[in-house]
Amino acid sequence: MDIAELTTQIDALTARANEALEAAKAGETPVEEVKALINDEIKPEIDRIKTDRAEAERTAQMEALTTAFGTLQSQVETLRQPMSDFSLGGSGEDSPDNQDIYEREGKSFFNDIVLSRRGIPAARERLLDGVEGKALHGFNLDEEGKAMSEGTANQGGYLVQPSVERRIVLARESDNVLRSLCSKINVNTNAVQFDSISLTTAAGWVAELAVKPETTSMALASISASVFTAAGLATISNQLLADSNPAVDGLVTADLAKRLVALEETAFLTGSGTGQPLGILNTPGISATTLTSTSISAAAGLLDAVLDSIMKVQSAHGQPSAIVMHPRTWTRIIKDRDAAGVWTIEPRENRIGARPTGGTLFGVPVVLSNRVPTNLGGTTNESRIIVGDFSEALILDRQGITVDESPHVYFTSNQTVFRAEMRVGFTAARTPVAFDVIGGAGLALG
Repeated sequence: MDIAELTTQIDALTARANEALEAAKAGETPVEEVKALINDEIKPEIDRIKTDRAEAERTAQMEALTTAFGTLQSQVETLRQPMSDFSLGGSGEDSPDNQDIYEREGKSFFNDIVLSRRGIPAARERLLDGVEGKALHGFNLDEEGKAMSEGTANQGGYLVQPSVERRIVLARESDNVLRSLCSKINVNTNAVQFDSISLTTAAGWVAELAVKPETTSMALASISASVFTAAGLATISNQLLADSNPAVDGLVTADLAKRLVALEETAFLTGSGTGQPLGILNTPGISATTLTSTSISAAAGLLDAVLDSIMKVQSAHGQPSAIVMHPRTWTRIIKDRDAAGVWTIEPRENRIGARPTGGTLFGVPVVLSNRVPTNLGGTTNESRIIVGDFSEALILDRQGITVDESPHVYFTSNQTVFRAEMRVGFTAARTPVAFDVIGGAGLALG
C-alpha cells in the first residue's frame, strides 16, 4: 500500500471521529458510545496506519538512497576505467614508472587521490579526465591535507565515501549489534538533557452522583548524556600503498572499522561515563538478578534466572525486545542436555554462530556479542546477561565518520597514516526499569 493511500485512510478515520464528536455534541449519539468508537476502533486503526505509513516512507527513502548510491557507484566505476589513450611507454610527464604504478592502482579511486597529491601526473589526469578546470565535484586536487568527511562533497566526501567511509559505516552498523537494537537520534551539541516525568493517577468504582477519585502525583527528573570522540589509526607503508594489487584501501577500511566498532559497542555495554559513554552495565537504577549456582553442566538455573529477569522487565516496564549475552553463555545454554541426553533447547532452532541473533528464549530474541565482558566478579571470569527493551536506550550521533590521511606523520619511515574519527554518545538512564542484568558466580566459567 502506497503512502498516498495510507494518508487517505487516516484522513477518512479523522473525519469519522469528527463526525462522531459532532453527533455527541448535538445529543444524537451517547457520549460513552462515541468514546468507545474513538478509543476502541478509530484510534487503534489510526495508530496502525501511521505505523504502516512511517514504514512505507522509510522504505521509499531507502529505495531512493539505494538508487542514488547505485548511480554514484556507477559514476565512480566509470572514472576508475583507464583513459582510452593509456599505454605503457608513454612520453613526457607520464614516465614508464608512473604509468606502471598507475596501471596497478587503476582500480582504486581512493588511491588515485593519494597518488595525485604526491605529484603523479597520470593519477591527476585520470581524476580530471573530461572535467573542466582543476576541480572534480568541488574537490580541489591542489589542496593539501584536506579532511575527507562523510557527506561533505567539497571536502572529498563525494569521492572517498564509496571506497572508504561508506565501508566503515556499513561495517559499524552490521557488527555493532546494539546499533540495530537501540534508538538513534542526531544531536548538534556535546551534551543532551532529558526530562523524565512519572505521572500517577487514581481510578475506582463509584456510585451514581458520587464524587470521583482524583489523586495525581508527578515526579520530575533530569537526565543528561554527553557526546564523546572515538578515533582509530591505521598506518600503511607507502610502498604497499603504491604497489598493492588489489588496492590496499580495503585493508585500511577493515582495520579502522574493526577498531571503531570495538570502541563503540564496548562503551555502550561497559563504558564508565568518564571520557566515554556510560554503558548499560554501569547505569544506576537498572535492576539486577543474581545467579549463584556454579554448576557448569546444567543450564536449568540459568534459564530460571532468565525467566526471572524477563518477569522483572515485564512488571516494571513492558515486553523486553532482546536478551544480549556473550557467545560462551549461549553455548552453555544450547549444549545442555537432560539425564536422557535430550537437548534442553532445540538446537535446530537455536544455532550458535548466527550473528547477531542466536535464537530465542521464551519468545525473546537472543543477541550475541563477544564484547559482553567475561572478566567480572571476584574470580574475574564472570559474564553478564542483559534483558531489556533496548529501544529505550539512546545512541546520540553527533558527527559521522570522517577519514583523514597524512604522509607527513611518519615521513622519515615512508608510511601514511589513516585516521577515522566519530563523535557519539549513549544513555540507558532515561528508562532504567526497561533493563535487568543477570550476574553472579553462576555466570563464571572455569
